Amino acid sequence: MKYKGFYIDISPDDHIIRSDSDGNNVVCRGFLFSVYTDEERTEKFDEFSAAVGFEILTDSIEEAEQFVKDVVSCEDKAFHNDQQDMTMGGTAL
Repeated sequence: MKYKGFYIDISPDDHIIRSDSDGNNVVCRGFLFSVYTDEERTEKFDEFSAAVGFEILTDSIEEAEQFVKDVVSCEDKAFHNDQQDMTMGGTAL
């Protein structure tokens, strides 16, 4: 999928490790996301996962797609905010 200029691969994953409320490791179903800056997918920008019952509620591609859009949007905003913080009076620091 393409979103905000990034190319994103979404893969189901049955072995995502998360910690439950008691601190025990739990093996979860979910999705692995690989985010690339180029269509050929040679320049990986980020990689992360979402587990059912933790970051996402259901094991559906629709929820996975919405999750990755939300993450990319937040990261995009943070990047642009960092860029603005690095400039003063139009001059890059």
